[in-house]
Amino acid sequence: MEMHNTYKNETRCVLLSIPLIIRLFEYIREKATSDEDLHFMAERIQELGWDGLRLTMNQYSSIIPQEMPRTHSPTYTNYTEATPE
Repeated sequence: MEMHNTYKNETRCVLLSIPLIIRLFEYIREKATSDEDLHFMAERIQELGWDGLRLTMNQYSSIIPQEMPRTHSPTYTNYTEATPE
């Protein structure tokens, strides 16, 4: 029960629905690629649940890190401009 005593006086808590917890665990297991992903998720959960809001699947897309659209770097062609003769 030592852990219980450690966190007994913790005042910052969030309320997550079971379906949301399961989906977050699935994301962590299958798609999270770094600690940064986990830290981002923890920060978002704190921000969204700060005022006592119960977090549900409605907040899922706000919690998980969004994949950045992949853009291709511009291709530079080595060319010489024609000079007038």
